[in-house]
Parts: sequence; structure tokens; C-alpha cells
Amino acid sequence: MKTRVAAIEFGTSKIVTLIAESGSYHRCDIIGSGTVPYDGYRDGDWVTPGKLAQAIYNSISAAEKDANTKVKDIYIGVPGEYIHVETQEATVTIDPETGRVTEEDIDHVQDMAADVLKFDKRKRNPGNVIHRSPVWFRIDDGEKTMHPLKMAGDRLTACISFITIEQFFIDDMVELMDSMGISINGFLSSSFGEMLWLTSIEDRERALIFVDSGFLSTEISIIEGDGILYHAMLPIGGAHLTEKLSEALAIKGAEAERLKRSFIIAPDGFQTINPPDFFDEYGRKIAFDELAVNECMREGVDEMCDMIDRTIDEDGQGLVVSRTPVYLTGGGLAMIRGGKDYLGAYLNRSVKVPQAKAAQFNSPVYSSAMGLVDLIFASIEQRLPEEETLPGRLADGFRGLFGRR
Repeated sequence: MKTRVAAIEFGTSKIVTLIAESGSYHRCDIIGSGTVPYDGYRDGDWVTPGKLAQAIYNSISAAEKDANTKVKDIYIGVPGEYIHVETQEATVTIDPETGRVTEEDIDHVQDMAADVLKFDKRKRNPGNVIHRSPVWFRIDDGEKTMHPLKMAGDRLTACISFITIEQFFIDDMVELMDSMGISINGFLSSSFGEMLWLTSIEDRERALIFVDSGFLSTEISIIEGDGILYHAMLPIGGAHLTEKLSEALAIKGAEAERLKRSFIIAPDGFQTINPPDFFDEYGRKIAFDELAVNECMREGVDEMCDMIDRTIDEDGQGLVVSRTPVYLTGGGLAMIRGGKDYLGAYLNRSVKVPQAKAAQFNSPVYSSAMGLVDLIFASIEQRLPEEETLPGRLADGFRGLFGRR
């Protein structure tokens, strides 16, 4: 019997609702989608809260129409703006009679890390933890591993990552979904799902830097193993470039956005390819100084790259090295032709745009929404804690806010 789920994801400029079914050959197939533009969020709050309910309704309605079905319950993707990440190390003694790591040891060391941070898993909403996942395990003084089960030793040490959600976001979603007669199945981090969906455990054997450059903001995470080590939101995104062009050229935001999309960053500098024509109120074509326009664009991109660079250098000390690669996604820098290579040169790091694992919605713009759906099906398919796969290792974390209201 196929499983059908609905999920809603909040980007910085659009709301995406996806309706998916478990597939025969893939983990899931998207049978309905609804993408609606909205004003997003900034500085911890919605830009236009009065318009949020209508945008959510429109997105869900479009997905319902596309899938020819009614959404009665839904999973909520929590934007990076409303999550916080904490990590904690803990150590337990392995039973000397067996001398080998058991599933109970793995659970125990994660519980101890939660105890240190005072996350009480017996409460229904334990500190609003939505994900608890291991960054690494270590037996005695050995090498890091993600597969400690049955390994021999005296001590098991682990670094555990906890993702918590702000109560403000929970309250907003409960009120909005109640008003639409839709129950909430659970809250999950869209960012976390995206990272796991676009990378493999082999990619994450060592730390990597994940940069999701959106329209209003840029999300930077350092991930390793199955967990997030560091997370930050930068108040700069693709809209920064649009605003600079709009101000410098005295044109409307929509016109500046069209102009921005014509840019390409080539080896010999910033260029426009088939730029759109603009006209004044009398229908006369407006002429711009191409060099001045290119310089304006370069200045904006440099400001974005500089903020990313400083965040990695200052906050990532001890977590990454000079060879740590960057994975770039989102609708900001990743969508500018040549943006990936320019960022790589600016950071002096290897930068790649990870390829989606599905043909549907394979643009970087939709990677967060697709990662959210993939994470939902992973948790549904293998929720038993004894499973040694990623969903099994995350099972306790899901129980935080994953249960029905």
C-alpha cells in the first residue's frame, strides 16, 4: 500500500507545497505541487505576516488541484530562520563482559548528551528538539566512525547534534493550520533534509560547508556525519543584487530582477547576455552605462562573498580546514551563471553545486522542498531505533515534535 504525504516548505521568497507518494522505484514520487511567491521572513519575523495565511492557502490549494486530492494533514518544514543548532560530546563505558558496543550504548551516549544540554526526552516537547543526530562516534582513542555497533573497546564517545525550533514558529503554524482545518503531522528542519538529500555519507565523512543562498538571506551550515555542527543565517541574498541595481539605475525592482538574470560571470569579468530593454514613461528606450552596471553587480556579489568568507573564517575555526569543500545551492549565487566559480575563487575553496537525486524539481531553487519530502519518507520507512541506517539513527530525534497534536 502506498503512503501519501503532504509537506509545506517556506523559502525566503516562495512557499512550496508538495504532495508525494511512496514509489515503486524511487523513495517517493511527487504527484502534486503548489508554488506561490510571498514576502518571506527577515530578522526572525515574517515580512508581511498579514499576507501569510493567504499565501499558505494558495500554495496548498494549488498542490491539491494538481494532485486531485484533499490535504487533511501536513508536515511542516521549519526554515533556517527559526532553528538553532547545539552540539555536545558525551562518553559511556562499554559493558566489560562483552567489550563491544551495543545499540543500548549508542542510545545511552546520545541520552547523556541530551542530559548535559538539559533536553528532557520524557517531555512531549523536549526543549523543542526536532532532530537529534550523531556527528561522529569514537571507540576509546580511535578514529571517528559512524558505525560503532559491535566494535570492541572500553569507552564509547560521541558528538551529538541537536536541532531545536523556536516556539514562535510552532504557535504560528498551529494557529494557521487549525484555521484551515489541517492537522500537523510533525515539524522537520528543511535545511537538514536538504543537506542529507544532496550529500552522501561518504561526502560527510569529513566536515563540509553547506551554503544555501536564497533571495533574502543566506544560510551557512557546517555538517559532518549525520549532524550539523554549526548553523548561521546571513541577512543577504539574491535580493541584495536586485536592490543595488534598482537603486543605481533608478528602475523598478521587477526590471532590476530581469536585468540581474541576464548577467554572467565570465573569466574576464561581469557581462550581460541579451539584457532586457527598458523604457521611460514616454516610451523612449533607456540607455545605461554597461561598465557602470557591471561594476554595480560585481560590488554586490563581492559583498555577498565577503560576508560568507568572514563567517566561515571567524565562526568555522576548529571545525573546517582550508581544504574543506563548499556545497552551494538555493536561488541566489547558484543561479547566476559563473557564480559557483566566482565564489570558489573568492573563498579559495572547492565549490560545487550538488546534483539532485530526482528528475522532478531538480533546480537548486527546489532542493530544500525536495529534501524535506525525502526526510519525511526516510523517517516513515525506517523509524525503528534498531535500524542502523540514517532514519533509524534519527528515530529518537523525530519523536521530539514528530508526534501528532
